[in-house]
Parts: sequence; C-alpha cells; structure tokens
Amino acid sequence: MNKIQLIDAETLYYKPLAHPRMLIDGILADGLAVMAGDSKIGKSWMVLWLCLQISKGEPVWGIPTRKTDVVYLALEDRDWRIQQRMQELTEAPPENLHFGFSCGQLGSELESQIEAVLQDYPSTGLIFIDTLQMIRDNVSGKVNAYAQDYRDLSSLKKIADNHGICIFLVHHTRKDRDSSNIFNDMTGSTGIMGVADTVMILRKEERFGDAAALCITGRDVEEKKLKMQMCGVRWEITEELNADDLRRERIPDFVYEVVEFLFEHSKFQGTATELLAAVGNTELKPNIASKYLTRYYSEVFLPMGISYEYRKTAAARLIILELHDGADGHDGASGSEGLASRQAENDGNAPLPLLPSQPSSASQREVNEDEVSQC
Repeated sequence: MNKIQLIDAETLYYKPLAHPRMLIDGILADGLAVMAGDSKIGKSWMVLWLCLQISKGEPVWGIPTRKTDVVYLALEDRDWRIQQRMQELTEAPPENLHFGFSCGQLGSELESQIEAVLQDYPSTGLIFIDTLQMIRDNVSGKVNAYAQDYRDLSSLKKIADNHGICIFLVHHTRKDRDSSNIFNDMTGSTGIMGVADTVMILRKEERFGDAAALCITGRDVEEKKLKMQMCGVRWEITEELNADDLRRERIPDFVYEVVEFLFEHSKFQGTATELLAAVGNTELKPNIASKYLTRYYSEVFLPMGISYEYRKTAAARLIILELHDGADGHDGASGSEGLASRQAENDGNAPLPLLPSQPSSASQREVNEDEVSQC
C-alpha cells in the first residue's frame, strides 16, 4: 500500500515553491486553459495571432508576454488556410512556432504524442489545441458527463503541470445562453470548469457584428472582461473591466437610482411602488425593487451610510431609507459629487460601487484611439 505523503504546516508555510508563470500578464498563466465561443466568430484568428505574438515575445493588446516556443495543433483547418491567415497577420513568421494538422485522441494516443513533442522541442511553453472536440471520442450517453470531462481534461492538465507549460484548448459554446453566468455557455459539463486553471468565453454582441466580449476567470488570474472589436483580421481591446468593475456592472441601475435620490433628498418612506415613482423607474416591478434593496444593502447602501428598514403594517409594506450624516463624514453634498466624496472617505475599506456615470477605477485600461482607428 502506498502511503499518503503528508507535509506539516510549518514546512509548507516556509518552503520556497515555484508559482505558475504568466504567458500574458494577468490573462494567461501556465496550466490548462480553455477558451470557448460560437463557431465562426473569429476564435482561430485570435489564437493564431496569440501564437505569433507570444512566440516573438511581443505584447498582446499592449500587455507584456513571456517569449516561448509555441505549438499550434490546428485540427479544423488545412495548411493552406493557416498559411493565408499567417500572411495576413505578419510579415516575419517566427522560427519557434510550429504547426500540426492532425493528432491522436485523448486517452489513447494524444498524451504520448504531446510528451514526444516536448521531448523534441524542449523549449515549448505553450500548446494550442483547436478544437477540444477534435481530440475526443464520441462519449456514450450512459457515461457520466462530468466524470468524463474531468477525466479527459485532467490528463492534459497533468502534462501541463508536470512540464510547467500551458496547454490551451479551443472549445465551443452551446446555443442556449445563460444570462446569469456567461461561463455556463460552454458546451459540456461543469467538469471542464473544474479542471481548467483559466477559462475564457468569447461572445459576440451580434452574430454578424464586429464587437465582442472576452470574459476571463481562473485560479491564477483576476476575473476580468475585455470588450473587443474586430479590426480587419485582429481583435483589439476597446475597454478592460476588472473584478471591481464587473461587480459594479452587475448591480442594477435601480440601486444607483436610489442612492442618487437619497443624496438629494436624504430620506424616503413609502411603498416600493412609491419609491419606483420617486426615482423615475417605470420598468421594474415593486417586488423586484424590494428584493434588490435587500440584496445590495450590505454591498452598496451600508458602506454609504444608508440605513434600510422594511416595516409591515396593516395598511401597507413600508420601505424606510435614510442617508445619515456625521460618523462617516457625509457633508451634505448631493448626487454623484456626494457619492464621489463618500468614496474618497472610505477609510481604506473595500472600494464602494461607483455610479454608472462616474469613471471606474484607475486599473481600468483606457482605450488607445490608435488601436481601433483602422476598424
């Protein structure tokens, strides 16, 4: 019997350990990565451009990269198509970028083939596989989908971890959209999310439009959303939203409308219907408005010194909201100026949500007009 190898907390606490290295700072690290998107929306164009940039060590969307040898298994394309696309993307093909157009299946031949590639090209730090479906057998409906996904991708993650490289899988999204969680759009079970170190979803705003969003989450990268536009044959960033920006983006406009109202009037007492009328919101239903007040009380209202009470009487269900002066330094300013003042006086606590009309945090990437001037 093989014993479980244990390490004591003190040894682990002080032991020097190598951490995953970044290939694209803040976006892509060593390990197993998966990017999913609808068919024919430009995923392969993006992947080929990433191959070229990283193999040269050149920036990706203005973000530093780590130069390394790259292998691209373009399993859904022919060599002439990759040649044509590469000629449109660069005038100087790198010597350390290699292509393959066929390979074995997961669980039978692929793993040993990847090991052989890494032996022949030991400087390889990134392997793209386009697409995941091309390296999998048709799974029987009797097989547990989660277990199958987890088992298949675990073998690739093990290779990536053992060699300190990134294996990047290109995948597809399902037709049905999940408005509450974009990462549920990915085809397959949640086993894929469970195994992958980095997950990306590329979603176009309109099927035949040129605007899209690249949403990123992972173990070693901060959650972010890159708003993008197709400029010719290249994807360019038009806006970068970090985790705080995304949190603010998810907060309903009604919550901010209530905040603005209170900075102007200081207090409200009445029903949810009356509150909606007071803030000028004609779209929301009263029961949803009441739910939002409760849901975002601790995240938005409390840090701003706004108290909330829900009181049920024989005549009505009353909502009592009040903006308090004094302890938190509120100086009576109203509207977005008062909200900005409260943001500045937050005494080092977690950043407060900004109004939609306010500029986001300094970490948000400003758009360089030159980057999209050719669109």
